[in-house]
Amino acid sequence: MNIGILLFDNVELLDFAGPMQVFSSAQYVDEQLINDIITLGNQKEVIVSKTRMKVNIDKHITEVGILDVLIIPGGFGTRPLINDNEFLSDLKDLVHRSKIVLTVCTGSLLLAKLGVISNLTVTTHYTAIELLPNLDPTIIVDRSKRYHDNGKYVISEGVSAGIDASFYLLERLFNGDVSTQVKKYIEYYPEKVT
Repeated sequence: MNIGILLFDNVELLDFAGPMQVFSSAQYVDEQLINDIITLGNQKEVIVSKTRMKVNIDKHITEVGILDVLIIPGGFGTRPLINDNEFLSDLKDLVHRSKIVLTVCTGSLLLAKLGVISNLTVTTHYTAIELLPNLDPTIIVDRSKRYHDNGKYVISEGVSAGIDASFYLLERLFNGDVSTQVKKYIEYYPEKVT
């Protein structure tokens, strides 16, 4: 399995780092589950949200072949990208070459702009609820769930919901035992309150 994580300036840190941690930790459970996890984008380096941390990009968005899972995080960097036609064209090609697309937070705005989630039930960060139907009025926004599985498209709420959606995807792709073992490894027990 090959996983690509889209990065761009002003991406939200946990939006991509949470799913990256979940999927990379699956390699501790079974090294053969995931072959490669790469970062991709349309520049060589991005600056991450308020942290101002710099992250290198492994491959340009146009250099990537077929992906089993494409993760599109959110953050304020999605706002200028929905108006960047060259980027959107490259992203649309990549979305079509990807078997599953997982969005976190406002990553859903990019899919809405591409028109690939028309007529689907989705969610997003609470601050972007009105933006989705403005981009595509056929979209049904439902924030009663942390994420929605629409087959190829798994769309999650904001920031930390990407972790939950990633665990769900682990279960869907492999089995509950893998997901349980990864939760144990990273000690992810959100229901445990002390």
